[in-house]
Amino acid sequence: MSREKQAAFTDRDRKAGEPMILPATVVGGEVGTFYMDFVLWNLQMDRSFPLSELVDTGATYPQVPQHILEELGVERSDTVRFRLADGSSTELSLGHIFLEIQGRLRPVSVIFGSESSSVLLGALALEAFGLAADVSNQRLVPADVLL
Repeated sequence: MSREKQAAFTDRDRKAGEPMILPATVVGGEVGTFYMDFVLWNLQMDRSFPLSELVDTGATYPQVPQHILEELGVERSDTVRFRLADGSSTELSLGHIFLEIQGRLRPVSVIFGSESSSVLLGALALEAFGLAADVSNQRLVPADVLL
């Protein structure tokens, strides 16, 4: 990736008085979803899986069907209890991967979804990359990362 493209990905020049865009927030619309292309990598970086993930601004963790994570050799490291929209709760396994977005890699925690579950890119992944979701234009945009 060229230095110019890297800078465009990570830096956002904010003009005086312009509001900050925080990672994992929604820009230019309400909460919503859209699809983006990503690559999942195992921690050894010797196996990858390209896919289109649903950028879901309401999800916390990335979620991937368990057969894909098992194919990559991702190990379950923990269990997390989730509250579902209907008020019920469920426990799901958690693992760790590298996620590649626009040629950049970040380590992220990922949920082992059921075989029929959608692939989701949640808020924690967006925060790891310092990105916000521009739902109206269906793209990810650089955010203002705070220390």
